[in-house]
Amino acid sequence: LMENNIIYIPPVKDCSIVDIEANMAVHINSCFTNQNVFKISNTVKEEELPLLTYDYKFNKWRTGRYIGKLFFKYEGKKYCFEVIPRFGNAAIMHLLEEIFNIKLAQSQSSHKLNSNVQNELIKKLISIIWVKQLSKANVHGLPKNKIKREHKSLSVKGRIDLRKSILPLFNESLIVSNRIEKQVDPIIIAILSKAYKILCKHYFLSQNMLTESVKEVINSTTSFNSSTVTENQYQHIKYGSMYANYKTIVDFSWQIIKRKKNNIIQEENKETNDALFLDMAEIWENYLMTILKKRYAIDGWKVYSQKFNIYKQQRYKRGLIPDIIIEKNNNVVVFDAKYKNMSSHRNDYDRSDFFQIHTYGSFLESQNKKIIGLGLLYPLHERFDEDVLKNNFSNTLFGESVNESWFKVDGIQLTESLEDLVIQKEAFLSRFQKNLS
Repeated sequence: LMENNIIYIPPVKDCSIVDIEANMAVHINSCFTNQNVFKISNTVKEEELPLLTYDYKFNKWRTGRYIGKLFFKYEGKKYCFEVIPRFGNAAIMHLLEEIFNIKLAQSQSSHKLNSNVQNELIKKLISIIWVKQLSKANVHGLPKNKIKREHKSLSVKGRIDLRKSILPLFNESLIVSNRIEKQVDPIIIAILSKAYKILCKHYFLSQNMLTESVKEVINSTTSFNSSTVTENQYQHIKYGSMYANYKTIVDFSWQIIKRKKNNIIQEENKETNDALFLDMAEIWENYLMTILKKRYAIDGWKVYSQKFNIYKQQRYKRGLIPDIIIEKNNNVVVFDAKYKNMSSHRNDYDRSDFFQIHTYGSFLESQNKKIIGLGLLYPLHERFDEDVLKNNFSNTLFGESVNESWFKVDGIQLTESLEDLVIQKEAFLSRFQKNLS
């Protein structure tokens, strides 16, 4: 399809075989960088993954876990390569709603992420999430810091500083006093302000999308100098307990700023016009973490992810990062979230995934944790029926009777129907509850 002198290659689904000429596939990979991927959180580890990989078994190219669009030039012509979600847009909307605890407009759910404007709908989605997150965060007003003000006059404001008062009192008849004041955190203000300007200019954020709460924040930022914030300043932001809910929106805003910086660098590459992708593996992992936290935190279970450094003194030191650890009274369940094809075909059960999750279990056992069970969690295809799920559960690790921990391959069927998706989510949580009991 050609429009506005851009040739639109027919959209392809994520984690799927693609019929594409080899030289163009290689060129697409050369135009794509992982900095084109918008991170919705800081949880998933950075990985340098290509947009397309060659599947030697099928002798075809295959898309990975990213969805979005790449506008690029190839042999003097302009092209658009688009990867769409294999489970449809409604499923992605539901996952994002759960993660951010927001309600996206239902009209958005019916949209296809294939508008011919450069990545318009993904950008609008990012803008909507930003607005809703900021509205939720601004419950107690903007985050404030305590600062020390020194006051030199005939009157006292706060506490007298005796040491500093001696000389002024002798020379000028003035008293030096100190008092603690609260001021709005300038680093947070600068980050929110910068993100807002980028969203307005590049992400189709319009005034009618703003809530009253967000307008209040935006109006407050105008009186501050939007100075350049460094990575170091961002990393050292301190949130008091009252303003802890601001961390998510500040992190999200920082991702917007980082992507803008990356775009400026990439614009020097004459082959790429625009590129923006979401990482479905990141969305899937965050979704699972969110629904498990919502269900089990109230019962005293801690649901978290953590990096464990191993062989710290050796040159081959490594970090183990289980995606999801569910722990209570030293009893743990460990899950690894895998955004791959899982249709119960024998080849879908990845050898390296099995070794990885069993390694996590063995390590936590070495830390005196009692392993209740281990599991790999995939987005499931419809052919996953009850019989398949039963066969994917082992009462013991390695199938050995001497072990008391269970092992399972499970997940949630992602569907275009929101009602069906909620039913599948509840069915997954119900199965897990039985395992936990």
